[in-house]
Amino acid sequence: MQENSSLLKILVCYYNAYQMPNLDDKILLPIQAGRAVNPVDLNIQPDNELNGQPCDNISSKNETYSEITGLYWAWKNLRKLYPDVKYVGWSHYRRFFAIDEKKYLTDKIFKPADSIKDYRVNADKIIRILESGKIILSKKVTPSPFSLYINYCINHYSEDYMTLKNIIASKFPDYYDSFINVMEDNNKISLYCMFIMKYDEFEKYCEWLFSVLNAVEPEIPYKFYNPYQQRVLAFMTERLLNVYVAKNNLKPHYSNIYYYETDPAKIESESPKFSHSLFSEIKNKILFSLYTLGPKRLRRMFRHK
Repeated sequence: MQENSSLLKILVCYYNAYQMPNLDDKILLPIQAGRAVNPVDLNIQPDNELNGQPCDNISSKNETYSEITGLYWAWKNLRKLYPDVKYVGWSHYRRFFAIDEKKYLTDKIFKPADSIKDYRVNADKIIRILESGKIILSKKVTPSPFSLYINYCINHYSEDYMTLKNIIASKFPDYYDSFINVMEDNNKISLYCMFIMKYDEFEKYCEWLFSVLNAVEPEIPYKFYNPYQQRVLAFMTERLLNVYVAKNNLKPHYSNIYYYETDPAKIESESPKFSHSLFSEIKNKILFSLYTLGPKRLRRMFRHK
């Protein structure tokens, strides 16, 4: 039987130096996103090279794709480096799947950054979950009492949302109903673009995802945005992962996330308080129910035609 380290690879995206987890089991693969436009070499896998040579990559587009440049590298190059890989995952330098934890009132479990060295991957459990026909996603949260569409427009640009919606409708019509169901008739989401899935499903997901992003990219005036909003294609990917899962009837296993933080005060302030978390969850459910069950005229005010 093959070792888990040859079958399972979970990429960990980095932009700058940060505390590193233990890499002895060779399952976690740190990758530097945007290496082509970052003069600092973190001495980990860059997203613009394979075995020290140039490779198929979009590293130079990091300002708009953010961590997704690393995801593209994995799609095009991971199996060239690890030909036996059967399962692939995606996580971040501060966020890792807490597959052995179960917290009901929060998606995040805050930990001090220096404890990241103690993080271990339960590969046996992950593989059992995937072989049961499921994928692994971050636990769903409700960012607001309103739809994901409204939440997106509050935090980003509504014109970009309409661009994405129109491209889905015109070029990917099989996904349109799922897009509407996820974005306009729902307010729950798995965040962070994080997942673990079988490699075959990963290939299908990336083929669709980058086809959508390639169509959207030239239609968005991101050069006029501030650095945060320029990450528009990463913000869209966070939502599109949920659309892909819904359209393809994938069965998620939802996992809490370990969030490693350098500021002890922030760890304490953001750790969930039972009463506050419960009240927030109930409030969001009630308000979203009123929105979805309310008069059609009222709902149309919140829908982007």
